[in-house]
Amino acid sequence: MTVFLVTFTIIALAHEGGHFIAAKRAGMNVKEFGIGFGPKLFSKEIKGTTYSINLIPVLAYVSIAGMDDVKGSDESNIPEEQKYFAKPPFQRFKMAFMGPAMNIFLAFMTSSLIFGFVGMPKELSTHIDHIQPNSIAEKAGLKYMDKIIAINGEKITRMEDAIETIHKNNGKELTLKIQRGEKFLTIKATPKYDKQLRVAVLGFTPLPVYERVNPLQALYYGAQQTIAMIVLMFLILWKLLSGAVSVRDLAGPVGIAQITGRYASSGVLSFLHFFAFLNVNIGFLNLLPLPALDGGHIVFAAIEGITKKRVREDIQQKIHQWGLITLLALMVIITINDILRWLK
Repeated sequence: MTVFLVTFTIIALAHEGGHFIAAKRAGMNVKEFGIGFGPKLFSKEIKGTTYSINLIPVLAYVSIAGMDDVKGSDESNIPEEQKYFAKPPFQRFKMAFMGPAMNIFLAFMTSSLIFGFVGMPKELSTHIDHIQPNSIAEKAGLKYMDKIIAINGEKITRMEDAIETIHKNNGKELTLKIQRGEKFLTIKATPKYDKQLRVAVLGFTPLPVYERVNPLQALYYGAQQTIAMIVLMFLILWKLLSGAVSVRDLAGPVGIAQITGRYASSGVLSFLHFFAFLNVNIGFLNLLPLPALDGGHIVFAAIEGITKKRVREDIQQKIHQWGLITLLALMVIITINDILRWLK
């Protein structure tokens, strides 16, 4: 859980940092940039902005004058020209867009650093890299750097063949011939269906063979992977809208915490790949044109920029408030499904 909370706080800091930078550059009054929630442990005002650290240092937030309340009494001392709705549509558009953009940029940088320091995965070796805790692989006695020689008497020269055999044999006992150092062992294990991966698994990660790349190649592959993750998000959205995937299949905070823990226990490299995907996920979701999300603010700013007519500020805020209530209700439903899956 600690890894999950720290991970999401970093993601939130990047997101809110994007809003903060864009708001400051546009001349908006940023009332507060806070880390966490609850009673304040520390706060300091610098150039009109209060920077705070709160009792529960999880997530982050930015408060911009005039964005939430049209006539907030606490904003009476703030010049009107520094408030959110006093700024041109493009600046409001940019402020809303920069939060998700920072998440996607962080995903790109994370992916690029992985390729820069580790290299480009060329192929999968037949060695085992990581054994998931409490998995069938662990219980069967498989170890780090074990080499799979054969499965059910069939020689294995490619890890892809071993993985395909495991996927196809849900509930059927497999006989694995393993090389461990200079020793040759025979291990029996029965693949089990994983509901999240939707295939039968033993619970190990293969060891990739990496090829070194130069910095420009690392940036190229980082961009390529980030684009691939964005495309994946569009595919998931399409499946949701078409009914191919149910809301019940989505992961909420509990499910994401479990998945984060799983990737964290799989090693630094696996976790960093997942961290990049989470950033793309958060950035993409916030760009959806829905009330209460950044995409909703972008839509209103775009409408005003195109038509030269503004949707009344109080109406915008009411729409965002109802959107927030709807999103929270959806989150409660998804969280309940998470808990029910976990109990099963």
